[in-house]
Amino acid sequence: MGILRGAMEGSRLRGVLAVPGTAVEIPYTDLRGATDGPTLLVSGGVHGGEYPGIAAAIELARTLDPASLRGRVIVLHLTNPPAFWAKSQYYTPLDGKNLNRCFPGDAEGTASERIAARVIGVLHEANAWIDMHGGDIHEELVPFTIFSDRGQDDVRSRAAEMAAAYGIPRLVRSASVAGGSYAAAAELGVPAILPEAGQGGELDPVSQAIHVHGVQNVLRALGMLPGGPPPKPDPTVYTRFVWRRAPEAGLWRPRVHPGTTVSAGEVAGVLHDAYGDTLHEVRSPERGEVLFTARSLAIGEDDPLFAVAAP
Repeated sequence: MGILRGAMEGSRLRGVLAVPGTAVEIPYTDLRGATDGPTLLVSGGVHGGEYPGIAAAIELARTLDPASLRGRVIVLHLTNPPAFWAKSQYYTPLDGKNLNRCFPGDAEGTASERIAARVIGVLHEANAWIDMHGGDIHEELVPFTIFSDRGQDDVRSRAAEMAAAYGIPRLVRSASVAGGSYAAAAELGVPAILPEAGQGGELDPVSQAIHVHGVQNVLRALGMLPGGPPPKPDPTVYTRFVWRRAPEAGLWRPRVHPGTTVSAGEVAGVLHDAYGDTLHEVRSPERGEVLFTARSLAIGEDDPLFAVAAP
């Protein structure tokens, strides 16, 4: 299902993408280059509290010059409006589901599943996808980029090239969380990456710039912007990305921070009850680099606490 028909070459057109069966409308910009080329889908705000990716999507939609563009860029500024306006972490308030566990979606399902299906409808027009994320409202992280190990060999290799071109020096080749955007794309034959920059429900210019420059880098690497492929950093590539979740609700006091190295079995944080008594000492599953931690005192059962990446 196309989102826009009859757009002219060298044009910038704005609109809203209606999600059937809901009142949700996703604002988008469709940029058509002066010459033919690939189509890149760029999305921000799958999680409503991850603000740098949303701001970067808006900036890119306003500043990319169609006259200099080869091919087409479709930008979804705010992929999950209900979560954004509700200031909701992780979940869509209309159904309590995590949109990034709902892809490829269901056009007859709940609100999140319908949003996911509508986005995948747009993806069918694209040759590649960049889904920008960051630390949600109570998460602290160091920037990293995830790409999937699913799909055909050429899809995996093109996703790895996009991840390297983005310019963040930590890359995670993920076993792919079920329902995640980049995993669903890989299974549909579309290379996709999920870069993470920003944290804690903050809109900081450094993280926004990481996303803006990253998308521009990928556009150059795909031959969609002039200038040739950007120089690639020497990245650290992780092949294991292990999360620890809360075994029960409690008050969380982390002892590790993103960017630090932990040992297998090291106490990475403690869950207390409301009297300050220890419920659980939460240990690192293996030696590796901590990429994100929860920084909220209040933690619900099964909430993410931290994640460790290892080669």
